[in-house]
Amino acid sequence: MCFSMYTTIPMPYIEWEEKYYKYIIIYLSFVGLAIGLIWFFLTNIICKVLIPLTVKTVIVCFIPLFLSGFIHIDGYMDTCDAIFSRANLEKKHKILKDSLVGAFAVIGILIIAFVYYISIYEILKANKSLLSLIFIPIFSRGITSLFIIKIKPISKEGFIASFKKDLNNKHFFVILLILMLFFALSYHFNVYKIILINILSCIFFGVFCIKDLKGISGDLCGFMITTSSATSLLFLAIL
Repeated sequence: MCFSMYTTIPMPYIEWEEKYYKYIIIYLSFVGLAIGLIWFFLTNIICKVLIPLTVKTVIVCFIPLFLSGFIHIDGYMDTCDAIFSRANLEKKHKILKDSLVGAFAVIGILIIAFVYYISIYEILKANKSLLSLIFIPIFSRGITSLFIIKIKPISKEGFIASFKKDLNNKHFFVILLILMLFFALSYHFNVYKIILINILSCIFFGVFCIKDLKGISGDLCGFMITTSSATSLLFLAIL
């Protein structure tokens, strides 16, 4: 159910049952692991192909977006429209539900696309270690899932409200334990600095969104995942 919802990876048909909804949030980190592994291996293959670096960069940028079905980018754009509208809280919540694309969404997608492109370009150009690509999707989704458990949803309807209904502190600590194990692996592979940046940026953008919109939603989760991933790639390019 989790992979069917948050990836384009082919999955066997499963009857969705409400009693399993809470596990969807718990397994978000493993969705990130699958996306990260595919991203890492495909990028290594692409690096060996004799095509221009600019083309390689575009393909590498596209891989995680395609694997997630662009669902997080959609949430990122909706959140940009809401937050930067500078409207009152009620109006911002209406904007989040609006399917129309506003000017701030367009500006936001251009900025994030530029950050993604220039970061990946510099990473490939400098022939830097690509191991961080495995861990970035894990932690951007894992930290977001912790926010989902602890923060009240903006709306009583929708996926987030349905998924978190039966979640409690026990599930919070299960996810935290999973992330600690993954962090230990990142330390072993010496990519923990980028992962720390990923965690901090996810927390920063999460607090920013929640403070501005007084709750959490699927769109805000998409915003956190997209911005924390882009920030991590930018620092990987710089460091």
